[in-house]
Amino acid sequence: MFWQLLLAQAILVLSLAVFLPVLLGYLLNTTADQFISERLKREAQAIATGRPTWWQQARGPSFQGSLRITDTGALDVEAASGQLPVPLAKLEHGDGPIFFKYGRYDVLTLPVSRAGRPEWIVVAQNRTYPNHIVDNVVTSFLERFIWVVPASLLASLLIGLLILGRVTGRFRRTASQADAIGLDHIGHRLEPASVPLEAVPLVHATNRALDRLEAGYRFQGEFIGNVAHELRTPLALISLRLEALDPSPERDAVQLGVERANRVIQQLMDLAIVDRHHRKVESFDPVALAGEVVSVMAPLALHRDHDIDFTAPAGQHAWVEGIIGLVQIALTNLIDNAVRHTPAGCTVSVRVEPDGSMIVADDGPGFAVETLANQTKRYRKEGTNRTDSAGLGLSIVERIMAVCGGSLEIDNIVPNGTRCVVRLRASPPPPGMAASEAPARPRGKKAWRPAPK
Repeated sequence: MFWQLLLAQAILVLSLAVFLPVLLGYLLNTTADQFISERLKREAQAIATGRPTWWQQARGPSFQGSLRITDTGALDVEAASGQLPVPLAKLEHGDGPIFFKYGRYDVLTLPVSRAGRPEWIVVAQNRTYPNHIVDNVVTSFLERFIWVVPASLLASLLIGLLILGRVTGRFRRTASQADAIGLDHIGHRLEPASVPLEAVPLVHATNRALDRLEAGYRFQGEFIGNVAHELRTPLALISLRLEALDPSPERDAVQLGVERANRVIQQLMDLAIVDRHHRKVESFDPVALAGEVVSVMAPLALHRDHDIDFTAPAGQHAWVEGIIGLVQIALTNLIDNAVRHTPAGCTVSVRVEPDGSMIVADDGPGFAVETLANQTKRYRKEGTNRTDSAGLGLSIVERIMAVCGGSLEIDNIVPNGTRCVVRLRASPPPPGMAASEAPARPRGKKAWRPAPK
């Protein structure tokens, strides 16, 4: 819109720059001609009546004389003061006063009747004479005015650009407000005061649409949470019934399906927590948080015959900003994915970098990522060791990172394995607090093996 308005303004300015001088020159010349014609007419009438004229009193006219038609029907000069500046063949005359220009002369012919014979009084003015000031005034005015037109038009263009810049700038600020609306700021709205008055109804309509979208988004989260909660009870009853049955391959297969269903339900509940709660971002120690999550997840790793390592920075490290409860859910999902979707005997490594980023890696078969450049895509299995259920956990982690203002990076490790990096905004530790020490080792035969840098 800005460039369209600018183009229209430029076309208007250029058109006026060409049209205004032409129009003004035409009007001035027309007015001057009318003024000279009226004065020459008065002089001719004074000559016809024999009265002294202003020219005769001041300096005499450039030319004055009378013409008549001869017996042969030709036009001839009867009496004249000076030489007639116009050839008789080109002298315009008629039944009324006629004003015309010939060369540098302004000429007027006035018909008079003397002794029943048609005659004409001719008065001519030389425009080059210094005291014939009308044309000089017109010329001087145009010479002085010629710079006023472009200066005025340039000022008009600059003022138009300033106004357009202010208007479009307010729209750009509103666009920035719209860009800031997301999962982490779902309650933000556009400010009507930041747009021109004509756009206020559009802002109000947009805000109402955002209200409806937010209501539907939160309702969806609550619905998912309620459904997941309702499914936990029947699945728990199924698990109890299965435990009462005699061991068999069929029972083990059903039990595995129930466990997977329970895990999906837990992930859906985690997702509902993310959608429902957008608490204030706060600063925390990533080493303490990661160590606590590793301690909680160590029994699951041991149960599935996995090793789990935790590595903390040897020196000082940065704190990070985020929602602690949600970041715990994110790390739990990453470790759970690594444990559940890699073969027995694999090692899950959790490491905190000095910049506060948290890394969860394994030495399993690795992901075949459909689109590495877009982390929001679904992830699929490679071989038979990873399953598509890992994609839901990763989606939850990405949603959490969006809420916390961080990011999730996923890539494969050569020769095998997967690495997931959780990056949050770094922040200095609170005053008087040093970097946390690595947490105590979780209990278990294959649970945490320190690997200090």
